[in-house]
Amino acid sequence: MVEATSATEALQRSLDTEVANRSALEAVVTSACEGLRVPASGSSLRSQVEALYSWAGERMREALHAGVKKARAVVSSHYVGIDLPAVCEGYVLPDDEVEAQGEVQRLEDAATAPGDALAAFFDAEVELPPSARKGLRRQGNKAL
Repeated sequence: MVEATSATEALQRSLDTEVANRSALEAVVTSACEGLRVPASGSSLRSQVEALYSWAGERMREALHAGVKKARAVVSSHYVGIDLPAVCEGYVLPDDEVEAQGEVQRLEDAATAPGDALAAFFDAEVELPPSARKGLRRQGNKAL
């Protein structure tokens, strides 16, 4: 009889731990949605996580588009009369697949340092959600 009670108590402790972990996870996800002002389609944990995932994907897409537009603007400010529609068609590469891959790698390698410098130039324009700014302040980020 003692063994059954011990097993029951162990199972109850395990269940209590799982419930507490789930509650903590729900609180974190709800707080993230509220802090980032992400509307969830429902109140379930799944709908909130899906909303956060969708929100993050959209922010990444917006960042990519903004970065491309800024890079195009910088390039066109340096090269008057540049054919931006032609630039938007992509790389001009050799027909051979191996040569083309090598050329793309060479171009990417050559663009890494200047690209990082250009990205750093625009760092001050990056807008973080209020909750993220608070977190960075706590970490001692002097830029905010």
